[in-house]
Amino acid sequence: MKSEVYFIQSGAYYFEDSILNRLVKLFDRCGAGSIIKENELVAVKSHFGEKGNVSFVSPVYYRTIIERIKQCGGIPFLTDTNTMYVGERNNSVRHIITALKNGFSYATTEAPIIISDGLRGTDYVEIEINKKHIKKAKIASGIYWADSLVVISHVKMHLATSMGGALKNVGMGCASRGGKQEQHSGNVPGIDKDKCTGCGECSEWCNYGAIKVVNRKAEIDKEKCAGCGECLAVCRFEAIFSNWDESSKNLQEKIVEYVYAVLKNKKNKAVYFNFLINITPDCDCLPSSGKYIVPDIGILASFDPVAIDAASAYLINKSEPISSNLKGRVKYDLSYADKNKFKMVYPKLDYSTQIDYAVELGLGSKEFELIEVK
Repeated sequence: MKSEVYFIQSGAYYFEDSILNRLVKLFDRCGAGSIIKENELVAVKSHFGEKGNVSFVSPVYYRTIIERIKQCGGIPFLTDTNTMYVGERNNSVRHIITALKNGFSYATTEAPIIISDGLRGTDYVEIEINKKHIKKAKIASGIYWADSLVVISHVKMHLATSMGGALKNVGMGCASRGGKQEQHSGNVPGIDKDKCTGCGECSEWCNYGAIKVVNRKAEIDKEKCAGCGECLAVCRFEAIFSNWDESSKNLQEKIVEYVYAVLKNKKNKAVYFNFLINITPDCDCLPSSGKYIVPDIGILASFDPVAIDAASAYLINKSEPISSNLKGRVKYDLSYADKNKFKMVYPKLDYSTQIDYAVELGLGSKEFELIEVK
């Protein structure tokens, strides 16, 4: 059975035809308000962009959706989780400061910012799912305890998963830092001896007794380490790092298993908006923005996270590439330009892995009906 995916095109049809007005129509036509009850806490899953990045979804779009959530009686809050990598968003203080600098505030969006996995990324609820890779998923507590979930995703390419859309935004974006470590690596974290001060905080925090300080440097016992990633979150000196050694296939499947965990208590309580604008070769976690691969396409909405990603890929793949932006980028394989823009950018990766596995886990359908809203 095909899932309904609603769609508005980018750009105006006439002088006063604002895409923000059509976004309101999209929200209403897809039935997004049906998941919201009076005085419910509504988590608006966001991505505030890394410092230096400018391709993330603009706060003005968030404000339009938030205004609609409030009219439905909900109490919305903007949320994301702390990053595992060392950057400007790896703890809540730096994360919120970055969001403010990138234009996200109560004044611009009319919603507060709450980083859902806490100050250092250690606030999570463990959800038992017993899937192929993940047995217990670490879901950010703020997202788990929210009554409903509105997911705003910027669809673009990704250097590890080929495509980043709704599935990745939920699966990786709703995981605690330890959950991200579990997804990205099959091994225990490493120690940068040059950065380690021997303070012992990681040893005191470790629930498995796997870390000891020897000669004023931390050491991890591989036999005892559970791979929880807590040490990455608590190290103030960024001396503990993930090995980033998971295959793309396994990473995508782990992401999908985390989607399964996130939605376990959100049955009929989640809706998805995919923004097909500013479509870049890399994700918004980079401290820069690459040249756009295809022209802006529009915004999609659906209750099915699989169908909305499948529809997003379809629309991107059928678009003409911006040829002037491809010049000088030796990594592009232009033999894919007419049929698969994702393969054009990352020939060795395949985004269909996440979509097919999500179908296998019963998260949705990759068959969709595209319904344009004007």
